[in-house]
Amino acid sequence: MGGDVEQIDQGQLLASIAATSHDCILSVDVDGTILWASPATVEVLGWRPEDLAGSELSVVTPRQGGDVHAAHLQRLLEGERVAPFLDVVVRRDGSMFKASVALGPVRDGDGAIIGVTAILRDVTAELSDQHELIRTLEAARANVEQTPSPGAGFYEALGRRTWDTALVLDADLGVVYVAPSVVKLLGYEPAEAVRVASWEHVHPADAPRVADALERVLAQPWRTERFVLRLRHHDGRWCWLEETITNCLEDPDIRGLVAHLRDISEQVRTEEALQLSEALHRALVETAQEGILAMAPDGTTSFANERMAQILGIPLASLYGAETLALLGLTRWESDTGRFETAYTHPDGRDRILEVNRCPLTSTTPEPLGSLVTVSDVTEARLVELTLRRQALHDSLTGLPNRYLFLDRLETAAARHVRTRGRGTAVLYLDLDHFKPINDGHGHQVGDELLQEVAGRLAAAVRATDTVGRLGGDEFAIVCEDTDEQGAVLIAAKILGELRRPIAQGSGEHHIGVSIGIAVSPPHDFEDLVRRADGAMYRAKNLGGGRIAVARPEDVPGPEDHALTS
Repeated sequence: MGGDVEQIDQGQLLASIAATSHDCILSVDVDGTILWASPATVEVLGWRPEDLAGSELSVVTPRQGGDVHAAHLQRLLEGERVAPFLDVVVRRDGSMFKASVALGPVRDGDGAIIGVTAILRDVTAELSDQHELIRTLEAARANVEQTPSPGAGFYEALGRRTWDTALVLDADLGVVYVAPSVVKLLGYEPAEAVRVASWEHVHPADAPRVADALERVLAQPWRTERFVLRLRHHDGRWCWLEETITNCLEDPDIRGLVAHLRDISEQVRTEEALQLSEALHRALVETAQEGILAMAPDGTTSFANERMAQILGIPLASLYGAETLALLGLTRWESDTGRFETAYTHPDGRDRILEVNRCPLTSTTPEPLGSLVTVSDVTEARLVELTLRRQALHDSLTGLPNRYLFLDRLETAAARHVRTRGRGTAVLYLDLDHFKPINDGHGHQVGDELLQEVAGRLAAAVRATDTVGRLGGDEFAIVCEDTDEQGAVLIAAKILGELRRPIAQGSGEHHIGVSIGIAVSPPHDFEDLVRRADGAMYRAKNLGGGRIAVARPEDVPGPEDHALTS
């Protein structure tokens, strides 16, 4: 039970993240093929998720930027951590925009990287804010006394823009101004705020990356760098921040590095949760014994696991984008949802039986996500069931129906007679005449071989619609539908002739005869047919055997009461 709950929770987490995030989330394989896209893809990129599935990642990157994206992907696949970076992304209509791109690895159960999660965020508005911040700095500087370096009046004017989470650093990376919102963000007192940019407050793992970015900014006037770092909060925890810093040292009104901070802790947690959820789900999907595929609303396959490819005998790459119904050899669904079985011709020519289960994929949004389809190959299980069922209803020695199946066939014949008002139904009861001396004198193996030969001759002597059953020992019975007494006697005479012929066995022959009793309905009731045929058979045997006797009103079963009861 605990494992089921965990799987459900992870599924709910993934669906919640994908449905509520305003960022575009893409799942990409190691070859750069998009496997899955979140609902926000429509708003951010202008693509429907199902249209992107199966496409190359290059469709959302400008031609001139493809090498950059490929380099980032390659670094990630080689195990390096790739910090979020600023890049240009292409919408479906061809327009381009600035996006913050975060890449994270997707690993299998052994820790090997099997794909990438990409989170794209449109930061056009944020960059505009950055530019407006710089213009604010310029305006504030122009409204105060002109001095060689920024004065108190300048920062007092800037401080009124409390929504700007900004820092200003001098050429030596000393903090000369901290906006009030930075103080609030990191929990420091105003007097302590100037220390937040010092290296002791930067996470050691992020320090080299921050140093490299600052070196590049300082080397080129007006250069802008964007990077992610962790700064220590006043309470000791680490805060994930995205910093955009611009070199404004040559601006006489600013003469500093302008840094804009944005708290992305929630985004990082979302990314980590998404990567964990995706990794767990991929591990579950790829280790499942069932074939699993996701069907898009247009009926095409947007995802499939390796087990599905094995079951269908089709390369995994061929499943993507293909019509799901056609893959399964179906012309229509048996139902909108639910479980059913279908015959499937495997590419190797073998006929298989597939159990298909289909359920809708839902989220908090009203738009349909498609269906989840699971497939199991149940061919072997059904063959075992068929074998067990046959063993339960057939005689193990001769393969003929046993007494239970014989009685069932007789009941079916009775019901059919009522519906069709046929000529009648006869039961022939047979007992071999000279079987016991042969079985006792030559052994049970010889006796078994004789019974098998008798069963074959009986089956060959009757019509295709008749049922021959072995009731036990050397007794057999036959149900003959749509016949009268005369027709039943003709069938019995044919059987009598077949069993008068000697049965060759090894270097010798055995002569065996049969006594046959016949009862027909009408005039007798169906409930009495077996009992009356048994009584007639005993009368034939008492007359010397090797003959046929038709039931009379005075016939009753023999002393051992061999008759069947329904």
